[in-house]
Amino acid sequence: MSQIRTRPTGALATIGADGAAVVTARSGATTRLAYSPSMDGFNPLELLDASLAGCLAISLRIAARNLGLQDRLGEVRVEVVGSKAATPPSRIAQQVCRYHIAGDFTPAERDALIAGAHAVYTIGHSLDGAMEIVDGEALA
Repeated sequence: MSQIRTRPTGALATIGADGAAVVTARSGATTRLAYSPSMDGFNPLELLDASLAGCLAISLRIAARNLGLQDRLGEVRVEVVGSKAATPPSRIAQQVCRYHIAGDFTPAERDALIAGAHAVYTIGHSLDGAMEIVDGEALA
């Protein structure tokens, strides 16, 4: 019997007195956080797009396996570009997703792969579902 492995979820954003900003995942991964256009690193909007793009790419591989097409699947690239709403409150109103799916697939199979990815993508379901955001206790 296989054992299910999990990875801790969650992240901590820190901006020091010197202005250096970093995001650290509970898994230990880190990236620079940019809060102005001239800074290196991802800004929060880019992280949101990256999260959906990464989730869709992984979900496409899962969909290929579920559909029995994984042996024909090559490189997968997913580009996500979010656009802000024209009216308040400040928010992302739309994310446009574009795909490169390498492999010998008919248009119907390609559509099935994308639909299959949408069926299992955690980030997309979370964004679609207008998840609740709750403020917890103060950090130590």
